[in-house]
This record gives sequence, C-alpha cells and structure tokens, in this order.
Amino acid sequence: MKKKDFLKNLEEIYKKKNVHIENLRKRIPKNLIIEGISDKKIHIVNEYLKTRENLGFNFSELSSHFGENWNYEEYPLGNIMRNTDNNAIVGFMATIYSKRQINNNEVVCCNLAHWYVEKEFRMFAYAFFLPLLNKKIIIYSHTPKISIVSIYKKLGFDIKIMKYTVGFSINVNSIFSKNYKRFVISDHDKEVENALNAQDRRIYQDHKKYNCIHFIILDKKKILKPCYIVAKKVKRYRMGVLDILYISDLEKFNQYGPEISTKISLFFNKIFIGQRYFHEKEKFKYNSSFLTKTVDKFFPIKSFNNYYIFDTLYSDHVLFDI
Repeated sequence: MKKKDFLKNLEEIYKKKNVHIENLRKRIPKNLIIEGISDKKIHIVNEYLKTRENLGFNFSELSSHFGENWNYEEYPLGNIMRNTDNNAIVGFMATIYSKRQINNNEVVCCNLAHWYVEKEFRMFAYAFFLPLLNKKIIIYSHTPKISIVSIYKKLGFDIKIMKYTVGFSINVNSIFSKNYKRFVISDHDKEVENALNAQDRRIYQDHKKYNCIHFIILDKKKILKPCYIVAKKVKRYRMGVLDILYISDLEKFNQYGPEISTKISLFFNKIFIGQRYFHEKEKFKYNSSFLTKTVDKFFPIKSFNNYYIFDTLYSDHVLFDI
C-alpha cells in the first residue's frame, strides 16, 4: 500500500471513530454532567463513597497525584457524574495522573482506578471517558471489570493481556551456588538513593511516600551496577506475597534470578514473590514453573503518539491494596 493511501485510510478510521464518539455524546441526557474533582473538592467524593454499598472495591480516600506541582483543575483527582435534576452525585471515577519519561520525552499518563455508577445511570457510564479522550495523554486501567472491557474497545483502547505470576521464591539449590554470596541487599534510604541514575531517582522520589519497599541489589564483584527494585507487601490467595513493581536491570540480573530471589525472600521474610508482566522476557525468573501460579488480566490502554506504559508503577497497585 502506498504511503498516500495508508494515510487516507488512517484519516477515514479517525473520522469514523470521531463520529462514533460524537454519537455516544449525543445519547447522554442533558441532566447528566461530568465534573472534575480538584484537591480542594476531595471531601465531596470521600463523603459520597462512604455512603455507598456494594462498591465492588475497597474504599480508600483519594490521594494526590504522583509527583508535585500539579494543576488539579486540569488534571483532577477524579470525575463525578451529577444529576442536575436534583443535584445528586450518581457516579465517580478516580483518575491517577503521573509524568513518565518515555524515549527521553515527558508524557502525562492517567490510570483509571475506582469506578462506580448508580444502577439506573450505568448505561451512560462511558460519559466519564469523553473529557479524557480530548487530552494528549496515555490512559489505562489495571483493574477493569470484564463487563466493561467492551466499552474500552469501542472507545478506541487497545486491550492487552497482563499476566500475574506468584511463585515460591526460595530456590534451595541456589544457596549452594558460588554466586549466592556475591550479592547483597540494601534498603537504607541514603544508600539506595545515592546508587540510582536520574530516571530511577525520579521513580524513587515519586514513590517514597507510598506503601512501597525500595532496595538495591549490590554485586560484590562490582561487575554489575546496582539493581533498583520497588516492591510491596500484599496478601494473595491468603498468603503473604512480595509483589515486584519495578526492576531496573532485569535482563542482567535474571542470570542470577534463583540466587537473588532467595536473598530477597530471606531478607524480607516472604517466601512468595509476585509480578505483573506482558511478555516472558519481562518475567523475573527464579524457580521452576510448577512452583508458580499465573493468571491473565485484561489491560485496556489508549496510547499517545504511540507511547505505551507496560508496568505497575504510578498506579492503583501502589496506592491501594488490590
């Protein structure tokens, strides 16, 4: 296909999508409006959610965006749906914004978290997306209900599959490996921060106030540079699990996965490690597959300038226990 024809096809697809979205917009009753919730209005949502039953998620009060100096009018903590006939709030969607470095460009991202709409208005739940689609941002959701994945697809989101693996993380054989004593773990704040490059230091600064664990793997031989890891202690399948959210140098340290995972487990007193990933090459490999359990989850994402996010940093996995 010639470049001219390819661009023409793209233009046609873009027009059809815009027509579809405009038709959806016209179906929304005029008495239903979407309002952004700034940091000054946060109490409105917290009070509303406290009164709801059967939310489908564990209610946690809203938290500020990752990083500092946000304009919460432009990038709100969430949006409410209001019925202007009686001025009642009938729905809410939390928006967790962050700024990420992708290919040396700063890109604004929006993680969609808690989402609740009163039953009689759920057919118009897609109204929450319309203000977001006009922004030059990446939008994604780690915890979509299967029943609404079709809405994401109709609005132009790519539907990816994210895998979550939990495994027994102590590899007995590795303890007798000549490389076992080669690696050391440090979770001392100053030592961790001083070992990081500019990009990882930003991740550290953006996450340090949240319920995360930050540590580095040090190579006594000094062949490998320090590997920075962000993790979180959670409950999975009624077990205590250390969820790995980020590994700065997975490829090199995976060569010693069994030794390192065993060190991590003993250091933090957790015998199970969990991780989310999209491809096998992104997986922390530390034990045989028969000692692990893997499940698939839908991951809707709308790119911006072909930029995508494929990790669980800057998300509701950090802010909430989900």
